[in-house]
Amino acid sequence: MTTANPLELRQLGKTQMNVTAVSLGGAGLGGIFGPVGDADGVAAVEKALELGMNYLDTSPKYGEAERRMGLALRGVPRDSYYLASKVGTHPQKPGDYSAEAARWTVARSLEVLGVDYLDVCHIHEPEPHQLNAALAPGGAMEALVALKQEGIIRNIGIGVQDHDLHQQAVDTGHIDVCMMVNDYTLLRQYADDIFSLAEARGLGLVNGAALAMGLLSGRDPDTIGTDRWTPPAAEVQAAKQVHTWCAERGVPVLALALQFSLQQRRFDCTLVGAATASEVVGCWEALKFEIPEKVWEELPSLLNDVRVS
Repeated sequence: MTTANPLELRQLGKTQMNVTAVSLGGAGLGGIFGPVGDADGVAAVEKALELGMNYLDTSPKYGEAERRMGLALRGVPRDSYYLASKVGTHPQKPGDYSAEAARWTVARSLEVLGVDYLDVCHIHEPEPHQLNAALAPGGAMEALVALKQEGIIRNIGIGVQDHDLHQQAVDTGHIDVCMMVNDYTLLRQYADDIFSLAEARGLGLVNGAALAMGLLSGRDPDTIGTDRWTPPAAEVQAAKQVHTWCAERGVPVLALALQFSLQQRRFDCTLVGAATASEVVGCWEALKFEIPEKVWEELPSLLNDVRVS
């Protein structure tokens, strides 16, 4: 199998955005997966841009990620990259999916990022009752539609794991981009319904956790987790099996995990949650690693063995 080009430009659904097939997610920059300093976080963004990645995803929920991304973007031509952030999970207004909170959050994101518009703004990680509130009159969607008309955001998205919530949001007719979370990795492949939804509605589709929240990053799965997030035990055990399988074949687990997502062309973009420049480079090298054809041929059997629900 030919190694796919991580800088291949893919149109994000029906939007006017042509994004690189692999780009940078902001969770790592904010310390979700472990402590990160300003210098390292800024350098990670700078390295991603230097390598040619053109889509940056962040959120107020990700600690200092927005601020660090903003520092890195100072002086960078705004038309040289696409930028996505989120509403609903701001630490000062957690779980508030009202129109007022959405406008407030977008305004603060723009200020912290140092930009005057967002290319995508996602409704972020709602529970079912919270999405109901977001889609009701006076909810976040109402504000996002207005902000789109004003040119302050260019596209509206949803980022959540629950597929039923994707469908509910898409049924409003206002969604341009869906971001999947931890449902298309070497450990889990539960994406067919979202693939069909995206194809039928012309939606952009982003894979937001191709490394299973760090379990497939190459680090010992037993060391993954912080006081802010603990991986499920079943996924840790499955990840250990993947690590062993890859080691027996001389293939870095990071390379297999990233290329597995990159080869899935129904995703317009795969995000890497690197927190430092060296991690960005490590992901880049993994994407360029030549995986033997025999490994790809054997992979379906591994996926069946380790798949978690």
